[in-house]
Amino acid sequence: MPNIDTSDLIRAIKEYQSRNVELLKKSHHFVFDCPLDFQNSDVTDYIWMGLNPGNDEDDWEKTKGRNDEETRDRDFQEIFGRSRGSKTRKTKLKNFLGPSIFRRTTHTELFFWCSKNLNQDFQKRYETSFSTSPHLEFCITLNKELINRVQPKAVFFESLDNIKTLGDVFNLKKLKIHNAGSRRIDEYLIDEKYRLFNFDHLSAGPPASLDRKNVSECLRQLIE
Repeated sequence: MPNIDTSDLIRAIKEYQSRNVELLKKSHHFVFDCPLDFQNSDVTDYIWMGLNPGNDEDDWEKTKGRNDEETRDRDFQEIFGRSRGSKTRKTKLKNFLGPSIFRRTTHTELFFWCSKNLNQDFQKRYETSFSTSPHLEFCITLNKELINRVQPKAVFFESLDNIKTLGDVFNLKKLKIHNAGSRRIDEYLIDEKYRLFNFDHLSAGPPASLDRKNVSECLRQLIE
């Protein structure tokens, strides 16, 4: 569908973190509804959902200690220049999805703010576990609104091991397991409406990386 307007939701996140200043102190940026192809996205048909942004240690220097965002309205990575790791990640996503799907996909995170991982670093930063964070419900509410506005042809979630974390906060119904070489793609419905495809994380090494082309080709056949 044509690009949606989520500026009101992005403003709500900014207002929320201003009221909860520990988020501004402990996370460089938030990620919500940020097109994968930021310069060329004129249609949004798909959502790529992660659990939360990763390590942000090198980002503070880019913005001279100021908080920032990766959203449809502003992507600081585009403004200040992507790191080598970020460029590699974008290339991997584009190769995996294919240019057409990549261009029509927006990126969001289940929890908007950064941590190196969901265990030790998350606990250290926010003084709570991921599942008991007082900020998680806010993120869930806005992500559900994003999904309802986009009405995606598919949602992508790249972790077979962590699907339970997503299932704990969304109503997921498992439909089918698709074989992709020696790997698999699990298909779900979110809230009885939207298809979600779950597969190995793109950073996973062998044997997952050896069959990634099969997973990519299978996924494209399922959604195109």
